[in-house]
Amino acid sequence: MISFKLQVILIASSLLCVVLLINLLRRYRLELKYSILWIAVVVLLFILSIFPKVFDFFSELLGIELPVNTLFLFSIFGLICISFSATLEISKANNKIKDLTQEIGIMKRNVEMLSVQLKLKSEDRDVKK
Repeated sequence: MISFKLQVILIASSLLCVVLLINLLRRYRLELKYSILWIAVVVLLFILSIFPKVFDFFSELLGIELPVNTLFLFSIFGLICISFSATLEISKANNKIKDLTQEIGIMKRNVEMLSVQLKLKSEDRDVKK
């Protein structure tokens, strides 16, 4: 069983995280699509801290000796999920940056080619006059 002190710490920290997430969302410093996983983890932590017997159940189910170790296991799993989600978003952003960089390069080349063509046309007009 999880100690009462740890239970209070978990409840307080999950409430603090919810307040922090809402504040970041309200100030537009964090997008909703990135915060959904964080909100899910915090809600799960809050539910598990209110009902600490759930840790006993999962400890027995998974063959873990102490319920606190189950809490650590769930925490590590949650952090891995968040890290994986962030990695996916970074990969998407890098691909978009690469595509945009290539488009800018093509556009610069086209602009340079058009400016060369305009110079040639203006020189041809000057020569004809």
